[in-house]
Amino acid sequence: MKDLLRDSRVRRLLVANTLGSIGSGITIFAVPWLLVHRDGGNAAFRWTTIATTLVLLLVSPYYGAWLDRHSRQTALLASELWGFTAMAAMALLGLALGGFGMGQLMAIYFAGMLYYSLHYPAKFAFVQQIFAPSQYQALTGLLEIQGQTALMIAGGVGGLLVDYVPLWVILLFDAATYLTSFLIQRTLPYQASHLTSHHTAARPGIWRGVVEGLRWLGKRPRLAIFFTCTMIPFVVVMSGNYLFPIYVSQTLHAGAGTFAAGEIAFAVGSILAGFMLPQLLGRYSAAVTIPGTMFVFLAGLACIFILRFPAAFVLAGALLGFGNAGSRVARSALLLRLVPNDVMGRVSSFYQILDRLLRTVLVMSMAVIDTQGPPAGYALLTVVFVIALCGVLQTRDAARPRPIVPA
Repeated sequence: MKDLLRDSRVRRLLVANTLGSIGSGITIFAVPWLLVHRDGGNAAFRWTTIATTLVLLLVSPYYGAWLDRHSRQTALLASELWGFTAMAAMALLGLALGGFGMGQLMAIYFAGMLYYSLHYPAKFAFVQQIFAPSQYQALTGLLEIQGQTALMIAGGVGGLLVDYVPLWVILLFDAATYLTSFLIQRTLPYQASHLTSHHTAARPGIWRGVVEGLRWLGKRPRLAIFFTCTMIPFVVVMSGNYLFPIYVSQTLHAGAGTFAAGEIAFAVGSILAGFMLPQLLGRYSAAVTIPGTMFVFLAGLACIFILRFPAAFVLAGALLGFGNAGSRVARSALLLRLVPNDVMGRVSSFYQILDRLLRTVLVMSMAVIDTQGPPAGYALLTVVFVIALCGVLQTRDAARPRPIVPA
């Protein structure tokens, strides 16, 4: 990692991503907390999450195909401009109206999630293109540390601000982070080497591109199952984001400070994983490390489901953070190494669609909390996760280093 940090491109990328992550993190922290404390807020938050997921499900294949045909740096910069424009516009609207209604809060949450969905696929493909394969493991660890450090800051700042500072001020701060990130990333040297004459000439249909990604995976079924199952910790975390503020407020009967402490603990666990996983991957294969991190994640789910008090929630946050980030770092390094860059956008699009579908189904199933309470939602997520863990244990041999024939 020290060698990587000597590279000015890495330092600029880390600073830019940190700023953008702080902005999106504060938004995604503040808006759900404000929503669930309004009459009908649980249902509004649930349906906002479902609607956002469905819209992004429809957008993902188009975006993935576009990403494979255009400059990855352009896509990165466009995501930052979207974040800046959306947050600045919503801040000014809230200031002009003297506050934010339920509809405005739902729109802000959608805008923040759209930024996330535009930014990360572009960053993933961009990083794969400008750095050498030998740097992937250390770089994914660094990016995970950066991202989670930013979220830790966002959680702490959000916990302090949400009850005392008007939301429009928070949104203006978020807009400033996106703009600064845009300006920094403009300076990164980049050449769109994937845009060969053959590649630009071939323009299959949007959904055909997703099918091509699926076809590439279909030739490697055990690897496809492994990648799918190792995605589940992230799916559970994203689905659990709906439950976290409701669980803290209505099961633990705690305030924003406890919610922020859980977010910070999650980030601390993720940072620890970001430091440890590149070293563990250098010593052991992903077939060994990923099941281990997933068992840590399972322990975090058990803490939430069984031990229903604030300190246990904070401990669970650390375990979930380590387990999720550990799986993400190892999975990302494998994707970078095993998936050719010319099909990365299409393969990523397929997994984005699958991710959105699974999240939609899981969040819709969270209606169980209306009658059984938030712990029932966590019980359901735990069942899904255990199935995925079994799938990883059955197909982990596919993660062992071997040559993979390009598409």
